Amino acid sequence: MKPDIIYTLPEALSQIAALQRAQADLSGTITQERAVFSRIIQEQTLSLEQVKAEKQQLSRWLAAEQDRTIDKDRQIAALQAENEQLRQLVAALQSKEEERIKTGYQLKELQTVLFGPRSERYVPEADAVQTAVQQTLGEEFDRTELEAIIGQAAAPVTTEEAASVILKGSRKHKRHRAHTGRRGIPSHIRTEKIVFDYPGDKTGLIPMGKKVSEYWDFIPGQLIKKIEEHLQYRSADGEKIVCTPVLPRMIERGTVSNGLLAHLHTERFVYYVPYYRQLQRFKRMTGVTFAASTVDHWEEVCYKKLKRLLKLLKKLIQQAGYIKADETTLKYLHDEGTGKASNGWLWVFLATELKLILFEFHPGRGQAVPREVLKDFKGILQTDALASYAAAFNTSDEVTLAGCLAHIRRGFKKAQQQNRALADEVLTLFTIVYKIEAYAQQKKLDSDGRLALRKKYTVPFLNQIKTWLLAQQDQHVPGTPLVKAIVYALNQWDKLQAFTQNGQVDPDNNSTERAIRPITLFRKNSLFASNEHGGERTALFYSLVESCKLNGIHPFEYLHDVYNRIHDCPANELIHLLPSHWKPAPASQHP
Repeated sequence: MKPDIIYTLPEALSQIAALQRAQADLSGTITQERAVFSRIIQEQTLSLEQVKAEKQQLSRWLAAEQDRTIDKDRQIAALQAENEQLRQLVAALQSKEEERIKTGYQLKELQTVLFGPRSERYVPEADAVQTAVQQTLGEEFDRTELEAIIGQAAAPVTTEEAASVILKGSRKHKRHRAHTGRRGIPSHIRTEKIVFDYPGDKTGLIPMGKKVSEYWDFIPGQLIKKIEEHLQYRSADGEKIVCTPVLPRMIERGTVSNGLLAHLHTERFVYYVPYYRQLQRFKRMTGVTFAASTVDHWEEVCYKKLKRLLKLLKKLIQQAGYIKADETTLKYLHDEGTGKASNGWLWVFLATELKLILFEFHPGRGQAVPREVLKDFKGILQTDALASYAAAFNTSDEVTLAGCLAHIRRGFKKAQQQNRALADEVLTLFTIVYKIEAYAQQKKLDSDGRLALRKKYTVPFLNQIKTWLLAQQDQHVPGTPLVKAIVYALNQWDKLQAFTQNGQVDPDNNSTERAIRPITLFRKNSLFASNEHGGERTALFYSLVESCKLNGIHPFEYLHDVYNRIHDCPANELIHLLPSHWKPAPASQHP
């Protein structure tokens, strides 16, 4: 924009005056603004200094708070470390307390084994039985038949009845029963009659009968030496010699008869008398001595001749449909080693339907033994919880493993020392189950009858037991007897159901344990087998003598007869020499 052109002086002076006035106004404004800016700067400076002071104070406060935070972190870390130490200490104390509890139970169990009663019998109170029945079967269930089955457990016992039970069942207070007349004399007992006549003058005396006294006398062991003379005849032309045949004996051309062999083996394997003691007794009572090595050789010869019988017994065992199995220890000496006795195992296989039992010796306790012995077996195998049986047959579709009710019950019997009230609850249910089994046995029910009875009564009580187990499994200190019993029972529960599905199966394995009980006495007297082969010989003889007991046969009579007949027994008639098929041969001239 172009400035206006001034042509006159007054206008110029007026214009200059106006500019001077504007300049004066501008100078005043600038002065005022400078004062304002000065005040503003001063105020901002004071504010800034105040902010700086506050910042410094805040910095000091933050520093103090940081120090406090660091101290708190240190305190927290220290408290956490202390807390962890306390946790570890509590865990250690808890572990020690649990270990002390376990040790206490183990000590009590050991004291019970050494000094306590061996019986596992448990008699529940009548109210407990009635409560268990009501809880299991309900209030409206008709208990007439069930009370007839378990009446002995449910009925209240009076003082007179209790005294009667003690008199009938206690070994310490057995009631005396007078016998009716003289006992008969066995036919094989030799009877000697001695007549004493009056030595004086009998002139004028009239006989009036006799006074008879009968009594038993004993002559120290009579060992008879027999001499057989077989007369020989020759024909007139000298072509033929005639003679009665020499009856065969187990020890050919030896100095021992089959009867003496049977006696030696019966004494050792039935009455647990080692050969050493038998030989000492012979020497003291008869003056006759035999070398120990000779007697051992006699047993070896018998073992070799009886092995064919054992092979047949094992084959029949494998053909059974139901077998019970168990095992027990038998020490033996290694043929090569330091001479220290090692633990071997006698495996036991019982076929109840055949009334045969097989003992098998083996140094180990692994799965190879049942797998080999029962390689052709198809059926139900009842055992305890030993892992070897499961490992041997878990993959087999032909073998069904069954559990043992007695082993399950045994754990709760031991748990009574920990918690008697809880243990008694489940033991009452077990008692009712066994009462049902006793009723079936008393009534001689067949397998179908037993199965029907079990489905009607036993299964509800087993279900009640399982409910109790599940409710109690997490309520107690691990490792204690009660928890061990519960864990064992739950692990075996599926296998236990076999006896509720098959009437031929027993609820427990007790018959096998009874069969191996003589081995305990044998161990106490003989200490150990001479070697592994000695264990095999022991197993053979126990297979025969224990099978004899199952069939109600006296082992001496059986062994004596078998020794007389086995030498010429054909293979197709060998089965008649097994205890389950054996019948004594007619009286013969065998030695």
